[in-house]
Parts: sequence; C-alpha cells; structure tokens
Amino acid sequence: MKNILRLIRKDFVRFLNDKPAVLLTFIVPMVLIIIFGNIFGGSGGPRGKAAIILVNQSNSSLSRLIETKLDSSKSLRPIKTFVAENGKDTIQFDEETAKEWVTTGRIAAAVIMRKDFFTDSTSSIRFKFYYDPRNDIESSIIQGNLQQTIYTQIPRVMPVLLQRRVVNKIGNIKSKEFAKSVGQIGQKFFDVDADSIEYALTKIDSVELNKPINTTENNQDLMHELVKFDTEQLVGKKITNPGLTRTVGGWAIMFLLFSLTGAATSMFEERQEGTLKRLLCMPITRAQILWSKYVYSILLGMIQLLVLFTFSWIFFGVAIFSNFLNLLIVMFASAAAAVSFGMLITSVANTLSQASGFSTLFILIMSALG
Repeated sequence: MKNILRLIRKDFVRFLNDKPAVLLTFIVPMVLIIIFGNIFGGSGGPRGKAAIILVNQSNSSLSRLIETKLDSSKSLRPIKTFVAENGKDTIQFDEETAKEWVTTGRIAAAVIMRKDFFTDSTSSIRFKFYYDPRNDIESSIIQGNLQQTIYTQIPRVMPVLLQRRVVNKIGNIKSKEFAKSVGQIGQKFFDVDADSIEYALTKIDSVELNKPINTTENNQDLMHELVKFDTEQLVGKKITNPGLTRTVGGWAIMFLLFSLTGAATSMFEERQEGTLKRLLCMPITRAQILWSKYVYSILLGMIQLLVLFTFSWIFFGVAIFSNFLNLLIVMFASAAAAVSFGMLITSVANTLSQASGFSTLFILIMSALG
C-alpha cells in the first residue's frame, strides 16, 4: 500500500511540474467559464445592451411612446445621433444615413418609424428594419428584443388595429355596427359601459397608452399579426446562408491558429532532434532560417484555408467565388498573423511543453471571444 501511495504522490508531483498540463486542466476552463459566464450570465440571456439605430419620422403619440420605451429598454441601446466629420456637430440620423451605417458594417441593424408608421387609417403598425446578414445573430436578437418591448408595452392599441382591419374587410358602416354590438354585449353581460367599449375599439387615448399594463403570451401572439416588420437585407443578398458562411470562417481560423502555431513552435523539435545545429553549421544565417519558417507556415496556412473553404463550397454551397480576390487577401493576412503569433509564443517559451500550453490557452480565449 505504501508503494502505491508513493506512486500516486509521484504522479501528482509530475503533474504539478508540468505547467502546460496544469494550465489546460484548471486555468483554461476557468478562463472560458469567466468569458461565457459574463456573456450569458445573469438572467440567462446575453448581457449588455445591443446598439441599434432608431429613426422616428412619425409625429404620432404611439411612435413617441415606443421611442420612450426603447430608450429605457434593458437590452437595447437606441442611437439617434452621430458626430459629424468635423468632430463637433451632432447630426440626427435619417433613413439614408442609417442604411449607410448598416451597409458599411458600423452597426448591425436600424429601425425606421416612417411618417405613415401609424395614422388614423392604418390597420397595422409597420416598422422598417434594415440589417446586415454578417451580424445575423445580433440582428435577430435585436429584432426579438424590439418586438418583445413593443408587444409588452402597447397592447391597448390592439383593439383599434383589430377594428380597422374589420373596416377593411366588411366596410365602415358594418364595422361601426359591430363595435356598437360588442359594447352592448359588454354592458349586458359584464356590466361595462357600452360607450367605453366602443371608444376603446375605435379611439386611441395617448394618456392611457403611457399607463403600465400587464400582458400575456396570447396578447403577444395576437400583436404579432398586427405589428409588421418590413425587413430588408442591405448587403450580401447573394449569400444563401450567411450564418453557415460565418461559422465555417470562424472554425477555419481557429484550426489555422492551432496548425500554424504548431508549425512555428516546431523549432523546439528541430533543436531536440539536432536539425537546427546542422543548419547552423551550413552557410545559412539565423534570419534566413526564420524567414523560411515564416514563408513556409504562411503557404501551409493558405493551402489549409483553401482546402477548408473548397470543402465547404462543395458540400454546403458556401459562396467563396463571389468575392474571391478579397477572400484570398483575408486568408493571407490571417495566415501571416497566425504565424507571427506562433513565433511570438516560440520566442517567449523555453520548452515545447510551455509553447503548447501558452498557445492553447490564448487560442481558446481568442476563439471564445470571437
């Protein structure tokens, strides 16, 4: 039994002396828990406020109410102005400027409440929603939070919208008879004033809109039919599956980091095998050795990315030829950055084990943040 205990102690000592193993066992998981805990902690959803451009061109009390509710939202951060190029003047967003910001990738989405957003004759509330498919996850979260904010804050508008839809279907005279009949039924069976019911079906009280109200899921389902989001994808309209394209790119870069960092740190293996000593005995400078390793690793990374993207194009239809030149430029820049990262790790670490531990730690952290 004593021998077994000594062997167990020996294994623990070896483990604690192996710093990369300790990093991978404890430090890396803790860092990832901290990252994802801060992102998805608290109420179970993403923390922080998602930025969105809000343009209110309507003068209706309903649009002002929605703007007020969005300003106090816990999940959305409406942006209405921006600083001019001179760095002094503050300019109000209009629809064209909002579209330009979304198109150039400066923000994920924009919501427009136009002048005809809600009038005396509209039977549904219509928003114009511009988004960038490159940020479709963020824009989906924004749209979901925006709908939730609206559905939970303006259910009193629902009867009026329903009545106006009735007018469109059966005509104005019959719809008035319908509203009057509903009022009479409410007064007869529920002891509610008929005029107040008829008023609620045909008029919007701006004072009542601002009063707090509780809502239910059924109300939200019905509101979904009355609140319309006219969405428009501004960029990447030829991309059939932008989410898959982004996922493929993300995974490809992560594996690129692992492979090129391994290629750069292979100098430790060459030193252990004696290859480096033999190279130094030849008429070759240290700079030439580093440059050859750098160029080789970049070429390896380019080949790896080309194979992965071609594979994704064949099996999943990822669009790689629509902007192939720019894709090659990004691939080269990514490969060069990954090799430089690997060489930096090699210059800091003293052993291959340390280099592997450090590279795994930083690659997982960067991938999680990305």
